[in-house]
Amino acid sequence: MKSAVHFLLGIGACLAAAGAAAQMSLLPPACAQLNGEALDNCVRNITAQVIVPNPEAVEPPPPDPAQLANCTHVATADQEFCIWRNEIIVACRNGAKYPDFAACFANFAPNLKRPPTANCAREKPERRAACTSRNAVFAKCLEDPLGYFLCVANNGKPPERTAKP
Repeated sequence: MKSAVHFLLGIGACLAAAGAAAQMSLLPPACAQLNGEALDNCVRNITAQVIVPNPEAVEPPPPDPAQLANCTHVATADQEFCIWRNEIIVACRNGAKYPDFAACFANFAPNLKRPPTANCAREKPERRAACTSRNAVFAKCLEDPLGYFLCVANNGKPPERTAKP
C-alpha cells in the first residue's frame, strides 16, 4: 500500500515538473532563466513594436429598427406599446412561420395599442427632459411602429433602414 502511494506521488511530481518545463519552453531562450520583473521586461523588450498607420474611420452600420427595445428604459407611457412591439418582432423572426419579416410586422402592427401623450410630471426628474422631447415627436414617430424608439431617440428623425432578420 505504501509503495502504491509513493508511486502515485512520484508520478504526480514528474507530471508537475513536465508541466513546468513545458510552460518554460514557451518562453524565448533569452528569457528562460529569468523571473519576476526581469522576466517581464525581457518578454516586453523582445516583442517588436509595430507602428500602425492611422486606420480609416469606419462608419458603424445604422441601428436596426427591428431590434428589441429595453422596455424598462422607455417612458412609462410607452411601456405597454414597447412590450407588444417586442412580442411582434419575436414572433415575426420565426422564418419558418413568417418568411417575410416586413410583411409579418406590417400585418400585426395595426393591432398595437398606440401610446398616449406621457405625463412627464410622473417621470423621474432625470427623465423629464427626455419625456418632454418624446411628447413633441411621438405622434410623428408612431407612423413607423418598427422604428418608433429610434425615431423618438433621434428627436423625430426616422431611422435609416437596415436589413431585417
